[in-house]
Amino acid sequence: MSRSTAAAVNHQTHPCLPTGMTLSHVIELIERVGRHIGLGARRREALLRMIRQTAPTDWTASDRDPVCFRPQQDLAQDLGITDRAMRAHEHALAQLGLAIIDTTANGRRSGRMLPGGRRLGVNFRPLIDRIGWLMDLDEAHQAAMRRIVALRLECSAAKRDARQMVEQLLEIDPRHRKLPAYLQRMASWPRRYSPFRCAEELDAHLDEINELVDDVRAELQCRDDSSGRAESQIPAILNTTPKILEFCSGSPAIKGTARKRADDNFLKSAPNGAECRENSIGGLNPAGNPDDLSWLTPEKIRSIAGQSFRFCLDAICPVGEQMTDRHLRSVAIMLLPDLGINASAWEEALQVFGSMRAALAVLIIDANRNHPTHPIHSPGGALRAFTRLQLAGQFNLAGSLIGLVERSRAEP
Repeated sequence: MSRSTAAAVNHQTHPCLPTGMTLSHVIELIERVGRHIGLGARRREALLRMIRQTAPTDWTASDRDPVCFRPQQDLAQDLGITDRAMRAHEHALAQLGLAIIDTTANGRRSGRMLPGGRRLGVNFRPLIDRIGWLMDLDEAHQAAMRRIVALRLECSAAKRDARQMVEQLLEIDPRHRKLPAYLQRMASWPRRYSPFRCAEELDAHLDEINELVDDVRAELQCRDDSSGRAESQIPAILNTTPKILEFCSGSPAIKGTARKRADDNFLKSAPNGAECRENSIGGLNPAGNPDDLSWLTPEKIRSIAGQSFRFCLDAICPVGEQMTDRHLRSVAIMLLPDLGINASAWEEALQVFGSMRAALAVLIIDANRNHPTHPIHSPGGALRAFTRLQLAGQFNLAGSLIGLVERSRAEP
């Protein structure tokens, strides 16, 4: 709004910031969304300079507007620009609907209160009027950034799976006909994610990685099916026993050869009569194996998961669909920001545990945030502690999951 229309503004009404919001919040908001509303770095700096010249109480007062009445030449000197450049910034802010230039005919400004609470200068009432829109824009931008961060983590995890699978194929069949193509495709992937400027591009890159992972998995499964092993060597997944052991795992305790079946990625529903099977083979039993998760089924995962984990899991893998390690990993990555777990803690856990078990560690943490006697208050610290214990061979993943099973049965 220009000076010519400023007189038409009703100075008897004065909008205020939403309850709980202060001038510092406005400054932080402008710093985050400035470039998304057409503010370059220098114009954003000029706007913030003027905003900081207003009284903080004016943004929440109902009898006056926040006004920067400092002389234009003084502001220009502070910013190290010419008066003409400062004047251009002010008019641009008015055109963007963020301010009103309300001065006398000769450009005079004054902090003296006039009738109706009016003061002469750059009036930021329009900025207050548009604060809701700016907050919505900020929320959308933050959601987009969270999505991009999650996709980067997904890509990193998928690349890790691809690398391990190709290495396993190279170990068992160095002359496999598809190996050169696999290696060439992997070499073509950028090492950093800066070339990907939006979530859609990262999504396409993730699809490309997963396509290679599925292809290599199929080749390994094909070799496994034709290996001619004795029946006793075939994993339990061939009979009615549910199997959850993942194909690629970073855990030293469960890392196997490439002959592990490729369809071990898929979680199997429990057969009839399999209830409570985990108590006889899991990590809580003195004779149990803390690395044996063959009792864990999609149904049990849903029953022991916390509300947040289950909500995300239902969104990306509705009940009735085949649950895979990718689903669990995606859910864990989706929850990292809400849990306050930073990317470095997750990457470290992924390297030590492997994809599925790292996701199950996040499930345990999320479910135990509301533990009746020992709630987890620092999920990030808990994940790092789990990782250290796993490196030392002291983390009982199966026992922790069985504890959740027992607790879920005890709850109404």
